[in-house]
Amino acid sequence: MVEISTSILNVEKEKATQVFYDLEVAHTDYFHIDIMDGKFVPSNTKEQMLEYTNSIKQISNVPLDAHFMVENVKEEIDKYIPFEPNIITFHYEATKNKEEIMELINYIKQNNIKVGISVKPDTQVEKIYEFLPYIHMVLIMTVEPGKGGQKLIRSNIRKDR
Repeated sequence: MVEISTSILNVEKEKATQVFYDLEVAHTDYFHIDIMDGKFVPSNTKEQMLEYTNSIKQISNVPLDAHFMVENVKEEIDKYIPFEPNIITFHYEATKNKEEIMELINYIKQNNIKVGISVKPDTQVEKIYEFLPYIHMVLIMTVEPGKGGQKLIRSNIRKDR
């Protein structure tokens, strides 16, 4: 089954409510929330995404797909747990070690949320193999994280490096 998770990263603030409504009417399966801190990636969307998430939860029952592109993953996750996202995805590269990855996986699952791990275009996918039995999704970036509208890195469609 194909599911669509629609990014709201580039939604204009004054049009946000209408866009969220239109996406729900179009039967998007998830609202994809791109949380960036200006450190792990150059852009900072923390306040905007928190505001959009709050709005969505007030007007829609479409599940949330939260993608964290941040250095302090747990701190940011704590802000979203009350919104009960369907899935939380964090970047392998934002963690210090394997123990932290497993702590994050367990923490997210303890809150009844599915877990995803994302890898940047230049990260070898083998680095996350050992975590596959514990997670629900892998997000392989086909652009450098942190900015919408980038050109697709075609070599990452088939990620075998």
